[in-house]
Amino acid sequence: MPNTSPSKATGFTLIELFVVIAIISILLGLIIPAVQAVRETARRTQCVSNLRQIGIGNNSYHALHNMFPSSVLMNAQHYSTNCLSEFVHLLPHLEASPLYNSINMSFVNLELADAPSLENRTARNSKVRLFLCPSDTEPNHLNSYRFNRGRYRVSKGTPYDGPFSIGVFPSANTVRDGLTNTAFVSERIGGSFVEGSYSSVSDVRIPTGSSIIITSDLTFIPYCLATPDYVWMLQSGRYWFYGGFGFTHYNHNGVPNDPRPTCSSGPIANWSTGGLAPPRAFHANGVNVLFGDGHVTGVTPTINVSVWAAMGTYHGKDY
Repeated sequence: MPNTSPSKATGFTLIELFVVIAIISILLGLIIPAVQAVRETARRTQCVSNLRQIGIGNNSYHALHNMFPSSVLMNAQHYSTNCLSEFVHLLPHLEASPLYNSINMSFVNLELADAPSLENRTARNSKVRLFLCPSDTEPNHLNSYRFNRGRYRVSKGTPYDGPFSIGVFPSANTVRDGLTNTAFVSERIGGSFVEGSYSSVSDVRIPTGSSIIITSDLTFIPYCLATPDYVWMLQSGRYWFYGGFGFTHYNHNGVPNDPRPTCSSGPIANWSTGGLAPPRAFHANGVNVLFGDGHVTGVTPTINVSVWAAMGTYHGKDY
């Protein structure tokens, strides 16, 4: 006699399906952060590698010219009134000689970041992979790294107390603290580039309206942070081509990733005071810092403020 009993179901029950979905969700919750952490580690490693390459370029430049690149040079050891950054002069030492040779030096004394020349449009808008940290994916900025110009009239010496102050040919001899102890280059995330909005982390706060005589960063910073009259510069890091705190310089008035907004007297100009211009990065544990001897170290926001300030000077004993 044939078996007429109903066959046993072989599919998932609704409860079993929910259990499977829950298990998959838990696994994804564990796996995705781990994958993201691995990717960020790779990005940070690339960022450190970029800084090391810049350090090699710095020391190669020094070996040839007996000085490090300056942001106020027409060429090695000749001052100028242009706004070119240190990165421009480093290009031949970073395997980018064709890009350097494409810059028309006859026009550099005439152009500013807010009035750029047509002649150097291609060069200044060129994307150099070495100048970009992959952790910062903002598409409009062209530079993730900043030279340490220093704080404005906070300690004795040149107008700025960093190794790349205006008015000095930076060299191993001018860095009296020693290259191993002096911060040269660090990171800075790009601006938001969003008109009508701003980010206190990415963008630069600039006072307007009431004027103040800026005698030093120590008097300017409290004013800048407190005044209700201000605008935001949204294009931080737009160029590697120009000097100034808006594009290629930073200082040690604030610790890495300082929670206060970057606050400047006018960062477009190469010669503007930096105010509060700390390094910033999207890395979980702070920022990477290149020192004068070429080594790179990660620095966290918990660093002692006085140690961080002295690390940023070329003459810490005068701090």
